[in-house]
Parts: sequence; structure tokens; C-alpha cells
Amino acid sequence: MQNGLIRFLVRFVPATLIAIGLCTGAGATIPDGFKDIKLGMQKAQVLDILQKASGHSSYDDLGEEIGEIIRNDDLFRFATYRFNAEGMLVEIGLEMREILGKDSVLEQFGMQYGLKLSPLEPTVESDRSIEVRNNSLVLKKSRDQKTRAAKGTN
Repeated sequence: MQNGLIRFLVRFVPATLIAIGLCTGAGATIPDGFKDIKLGMQKAQVLDILQKASGHSSYDDLGEEIGEIIRNDDLFRFATYRFNAEGMLVEIGLEMREILGKDSVLEQFGMQYGLKLSPLEPTVESDRSIEVRNNSLVLKKSRDQKTRAAKGTN
């Protein structure tokens, strides 16, 4: 009887731990934008949100990009929204608050989305990626929606 229980536990416990690990990783996803501004929006939509939403108070339209001073955010102080030639939002650069330090911001932001971010390599999903550039996090929409890339596990 006891041998049967031991054999069961030897098989069941590792399988359970593997399943839990897979489920935890499956929940991680790269955010599709910052606050209420999402990758893929048209420039006119982004400007409309910036003009109407109280959380966006200081911004400047610079042609192919919009710069925003971020207020009331613990992790980021400045955002840059970059558009392609068709006026679609393809990149959001989020400059980190220096007082927290890069490692702390990466850890806190990663915990919010179940990601482990590394300054050494980007994290990639099928339609977007996130990478660390100097003191910024950069969310990018992939150029070709049909191309699928493996998700980085860092």
C-alpha cells in the first residue's frame, strides 16, 4: 500500500509542478499600450484621447510622434508615441523615473503583467514586443501581423 502511494506521489507531484509552471507563464502577456492609448490606434484617435482624458495633461504633437509628460504615474515620467507613414501608432516609448532605478521599474512593471523583463533582450509575442533601451521601455507593434515570433522567456 505504501509503495503504491510513493509511486503515485513521485509521478503526481512533478507533473503538477510542471502544469502550474506552464499555466503561470501562459498568463504573461505584453501590454497592448499605455493607459488608454493602444498600439494600432490612428493618430487622430490618440490626439482625441490626449485632449479629453484628464490623465493626459501635457503633450506636444511633433509630426510623426507625440510627446507626453506623464503625471501621476509611479514608474514613468515621459511617453513618446510614434506613428508610421499611414498614421498608425506603432511604438510607445516610456521613459523611466530615475529616482526608482531601472531594475526596480523593470521588476514592478514586469510584475503587473507577469513578465520578466531584461535589458539584454526583447520579449516578443506574435503581434508586439517590449524592449529596454537605455532608460526607457519600448512597446512595439510588429510590422507584419502574419509573422509569428516565439515569446521571450528571459
